[in-house]
Amino acid sequence: MFKFRFLLLLLLLAPLSLLADEHIPYEQQPGNSINEIVLPLTKHTAAELAKVETNGKILSVDEQRRGAQIIFRVKVLHDNGKVKVHLFDRDTGHALP
Repeated sequence: MFKFRFLLLLLLLAPLSLLADEHIPYEQQPGNSINEIVLPLTKHTAAELAKVETNGKILSVDEQRRGAQIIFRVKVLHDNGKVKVHLFDRDTGHALP
């Protein structure tokens, strides 16, 4: 009887162990503000993305065209007092060099 209960318990817990192996990286877990940004970026979402990535104060957001590509220039005041410009691709949301 003990073996039967043990096997039944293993059969019930086996699917749970399979789910535990599917670890989702922190950046992709639901509820992170970066996951709520919808593409293509707008001025508002580009500013939000820059704030999440830099933890700085957003000073301005400008939209520019580079050939067929549209980018957002986000001017950010960092904690160390320096102002830096961060570039984001409108369609992908990726930071540009």
